Amino acid sequence: MKIVINTILLVVCLVIVASAQIGQAVMVSAGKQVTAKQSGLRVKFVEVLEDSRCPTDANCIWAGNAKIKVEVINKGGGKKILELNTNSGPKGGQFDGWSVDLVTLTPYPNTTSTIDAKDYIAKVVITRLGR
Repeated sequence: MKIVINTILLVVCLVIVASAQIGQAVMVSAGKQVTAKQSGLRVKFVEVLEDSRCPTDANCIWAGNAKIKVEVINKGGGKKILELNTNSGPKGGQFDGWSVDLVTLTPYPNTTSTIDAKDYIAKVVITRLGR
């Protein structure tokens, strides 16, 4: 009986720790703002600063990089500007006890067309930092 109770307690503790480490993914379009329900943070996709990623239909020496600017706003109205990168440079930043990380930026470039700035969509994950 003691082993069963200890096992149940261990499982409950692991679930609590694991759930605290899981971030919330949000998709935000260029020029738009979304609120992450878990953190209450608002993420505004301000602009694409650069997109030198290798086009999908080309062979490149290196993968390239895209850099975006986001504004993160907490419930109290505090703000922080973050520059997030897909490959080189920081992929994330921290604000108000949360980590904000760029996971993907779509669409991916190709050689036959240009991407309109308003068509970009960033997938950002917001995770509570350890205390």
